[in-house]
Amino acid sequence: MADKKENFEPFDFYRTGMGFSWSERSFLWRNNNVKLLKLSDYGITNQEVYRYEQLIKQRREEAKERHTIYQHRSNFFKVLAVLFLIFIFFFIVAHFNGLMRDTGWLFDALCYPVYIGLIWVMYRYAYPYIAFVIENTQERIEEQYKYPNNGHPDGYDPRIEKYFNDLLWKLKDHPVI
Repeated sequence: MADKKENFEPFDFYRTGMGFSWSERSFLWRNNNVKLLKLSDYGITNQEVYRYEQLIKQRREEAKERHTIYQHRSNFFKVLAVLFLIFIFFFIVAHFNGLMRDTGWLFDALCYPVYIGLIWVMYRYAYPYIAFVIENTQERIEEQYKYPNNGHPDGYDPRIEKYFNDLLWKLKDHPVI
């Protein structure tokens, strides 16, 4: 079983657990009781940390709403992709049936395995590739909205982020219940 000390992750504006609900305790709460790091060493105040925590909460809520919107758009484009693949399938079937109409039923019967193979290729390769492109586009657009300022979120404060990183590192070394 892996030790908890090995699972250190640096502070991330959108993913690090901040303990916003009443049932969770944030890593900031643990520092207020233990005093592992002093805010004055980082040139910040308790009020600035509190405002930054509220900013994080607000940005996460906005990102959650945007993610839901983009997920719906992504699903819409995936449905369009399926309809496009169905259209391509029927176009190919109509084209082959037109070619085989004059040759007889034997060649027409030989086309059915080709149709099944075409459906399998579209299901196995074409749709997953199109869905991959749609999902990557969605993620890229979300990242642009999350981190618009040279890879940092709106309201980014490097002093507070450094404090959060150092605090997470200290708590990794000195876990507190």
